[in-house]
Amino acid sequence: MTSEHDIDASAESKLDAIQTHRLYLGLFEDFGISTETLENTELDDAIEIDVMNGDGRLAGANVRSVLFAVYRYLEEIGCRWIRPGQDGDFVPVGLLQPQTVKVKESAAYRHRGICIEGAVSLENMKDHIEWAPKVGFNAYFLEFKTPYTFFERWYNHRHNAYKEPEGLTITKVQEFKAELEIEIAKRGLLYHAVGHGWTGEPLGLPCLGWEPVCVEPDERTASLLAQVQGQRKLWHGVPLNSNLCYSNAEARRLMVKDAADYAQQNPQIAMLHVWLADAPNNHCECEACSRARPADFYVRLLNELDEELIARQLETRIVFLLYLDLLWTPETEKLRNPGRFLLLFAPVSRTYSRTYDPDTTGIQLPPYERNRLKFPQGIRENVAFLKEWQKHFDGDSFAYEYHFMWDHYFDPGYEHIADIISADVKQLRHLGLNGMVSDQTQRSFFPSGLGMYVLGKTLWNENADFDALSKAYYEAAFGADAEACQWYLRKLSTLFDPPYMRGEKPRYSREAVSRLAQVRGVVHEFQPCIEKNLKRNTDPCRRKSWAYLGEHAELVVLLADAFQARADGRIAEARQHWERTVDWARQAEDRIQPVFDVFLFIQTLQKEFEEGIRTNFGGEVS
Repeated sequence: MTSEHDIDASAESKLDAIQTHRLYLGLFEDFGISTETLENTELDDAIEIDVMNGDGRLAGANVRSVLFAVYRYLEEIGCRWIRPGQDGDFVPVGLLQPQTVKVKESAAYRHRGICIEGAVSLENMKDHIEWAPKVGFNAYFLEFKTPYTFFERWYNHRHNAYKEPEGLTITKVQEFKAELEIEIAKRGLLYHAVGHGWTGEPLGLPCLGWEPVCVEPDERTASLLAQVQGQRKLWHGVPLNSNLCYSNAEARRLMVKDAADYAQQNPQIAMLHVWLADAPNNHCECEACSRARPADFYVRLLNELDEELIARQLETRIVFLLYLDLLWTPETEKLRNPGRFLLLFAPVSRTYSRTYDPDTTGIQLPPYERNRLKFPQGIRENVAFLKEWQKHFDGDSFAYEYHFMWDHYFDPGYEHIADIISADVKQLRHLGLNGMVSDQTQRSFFPSGLGMYVLGKTLWNENADFDALSKAYYEAAFGADAEACQWYLRKLSTLFDPPYMRGEKPRYSREAVSRLAQVRGVVHEFQPCIEKNLKRNTDPCRRKSWAYLGEHAELVVLLADAFQARADGRIAEARQHWERTVDWARQAEDRIQPVFDVFLFIQTLQKEFEEGIRTNFGGEVS
């Protein structure tokens, strides 16, 4: 130590004091803590924090839970995890002081995951995987064997003419995937994989996304495809959306072999999702297939896969999907080894204006009509389909949800959707479901990350109070004006009226015109608060929160103008306002890229200014 260095003696003294304290990290078994209350310590998470004046232990039921214990300890002493990325962690001053923290908890639900969707960069994905366990998520799902489409959307800047396509190879995406698998494993997260694609790749057909392919199936391959309206061909040219002739033993054999090979080659996968095509009403109409429901052939396929995995001595868990045509239960087939399987309930056609309701009294399910099915929007109707399946399968199961796939764009304040998320998660147990995986954009933090924070926290603690979580989140994200900020965003959610935005109310509406006309004034009134906080906030996390809120204020004014004109029947003007909104989003993308998925925003809302109303599900999001 030389005289040319200025030393803060008080800081050095504090550091010396801290270095006398010890925090020990380890598994429950390392500290003699019982795991008797846990059904499966590989899958079920629990933590124990026992720290007195800076000395003690942070323990977990598994290595992932030890990480949860660390983040929970930091949260108990004041940290908050506002959004992914370096500027997303709120760390208060004064953390050098020794703390006392006592926590002993088990996660309410086993399955607490996030699935890749939207348009993503490698950095987006790494940041999101790093952030996920901070708020309690324990699983990550990389969809498709090669998740090319999600990266291609970003790197080729689809929907943004201001950016030049960067070009992206399949090899590069496979390298990205390998990097992400390392990040997932580093945190001990449960790795879910694949999902759709098994109806194409075993036949040599690419399943990289929802785009038509320039491939004409040969005669042998065509013979394995579903016969629809007398023809055996790819469904609108998309292998991912095309079903097979599942009564054909060779078609099933190819799928089984491909799935078993993949499981054997990728032992890092905790749960392998084996799904059918991602499009409705295109199952095979040949005589043999018409003798049974798609669900019967699906269960037969799953049983054959189980036999193959047993023969290879593989214990891979297989997730099967209740989705679209597969909502209708099998009539004759049953899973012979249910312990290998997990049921995934995906109510893609549901409304988000109402939350889960376990009461299905009086609900009559429609009969199965091959390729003429209509899918339920109502919550109770969707739940009734789940209950029918539960008569056939009582094993491990969870929900696959879409709160942040499309629906949040109908709620620009993110307040209504956050409330629905809280209520949905609290109903999972009453539906006989042990958690949720969220299929969503990885950039759902604009204007805030409240909904994602609530999702993670409530999956961990189903009794978590929504208002208390909101208060804690807003105070950490926005500081002294947190209450005013939340009032402002709640007001925006109310004025946009998500049920109206979802198309559940008349499109042309004087009431909607009146509400949307108020948005500009509400934003103008709140603008001084944004500007004040941008000037006075020195904390990098809070300053960034206010910066994003300032950008968001510009967007919602433009968006309100577009929907107001549409509600008033001024269609041409509405489209002009929408194009201005899109242009703003494109030009602002570099400033808001980590928190807002411009591709998915445009892809979702563009439909609202075109002729007719189309659903988002069934692969159409591409």
